[in-house]
Amino acid sequence: MLRNWWKFLGVLLLAYSIYAGLATPLAPGIISAKSSATYTSDSTFTVTVFGYNTRFQTEQSGLHAWLMNNDKPVCAIRVEVIDETHAVLHFPPVAPIKDPLFTLKMHSTGDGLLVMENAIWTADTVTAGLTQVCQPKVASEDQNYHAYPFRYILYESIRNLFLHVPMWFAMIALLSWSLYNNFRYLRGFNINYDHRAHESVKVALVFGMLGLITGSIWARSTWGAWWVDDTKLNGTAITMLSYLAYLVLRNSIEDEQKRARVSSIYSIFAYVMMLVLIGLLPRLNDSLHPGNGGNPAFSNYDLDNTMRPVFYAAVLGWIIIGIWISGIRYRMRKLKEAHT
Repeated sequence: MLRNWWKFLGVLLLAYSIYAGLATPLAPGIISAKSSATYTSDSTFTVTVFGYNTRFQTEQSGLHAWLMNNDKPVCAIRVEVIDETHAVLHFPPVAPIKDPLFTLKMHSTGDGLLVMENAIWTADTVTAGLTQVCQPKVASEDQNYHAYPFRYILYESIRNLFLHVPMWFAMIALLSWSLYNNFRYLRGFNINYDHRAHESVKVALVFGMLGLITGSIWARSTWGAWWVDDTKLNGTAITMLSYLAYLVLRNSIEDEQKRARVSSIYSIFAYVMMLVLIGLLPRLNDSLHPGNGGNPAFSNYDLDNTMRPVFYAAVLGWIIIGIWISGIRYRMRKLKEAHT
């Protein structure tokens, strides 16, 4: 029982990450804002707001809204609440100081500070300056309850971070374990190490496929396509094909020791190619993935203290489960060989 503590740990970590990943709500935010005026300096105008997980009606008495242009605020004359997620904001005439884009901010005690960058646009070509400058009433910018961060475009799909990314971590961990066993085989030609490496690669490919599937679903939700011409996506596909070729290569060689030597050497080159394709090249070229090609990484943009423990638990849990499955497959192989 004590020898299997790490297996129980893996199950507990996965159970925690799945429950916390699904049960924790998303923080409130602004999905859309539509202005009633093309020229905002002519007369008063309204901005119709559609919120997500907001409590406009509940927080109506303390709900404030303002537009920002060149770091100068213009407060709404009146906030008309329709329901918990819809509100109409009435603003005085205003011309931009510099850029024709206004950032919308809303605040209440319950929802905290809600921000939508470049929410509305004005056709005013003459920058006359703000007609009314106010001092927004902001007691605290934080939400008063436990929630995941609201991110434009991502929305609820941000929860896929607990599935998609850990799948890749598990795949890389299993391929690293396979590489280690390949080196152990080449050092003493113990065929058992080759078998461990082989089973690790097969389980890693399953995790890789799951990573591609969850990534494709995420891409469809955020980028509007199941697959895009992205450096990291293409590099991942090539990596998967290179390890599928590893399996084909093994099946093409009948002699067991020769098969083990050739596949061990091949796996070393495949592993190095994987590091280049999914680790190095996306950082040097344009890539839509966070942390690559100039895009902010999740650790700086989305992975806040609310998500971080769940994410780390998911990564460690899936790695443990992957190693566990690989070990089961190896023992099954040894039992099969013993009875043939």
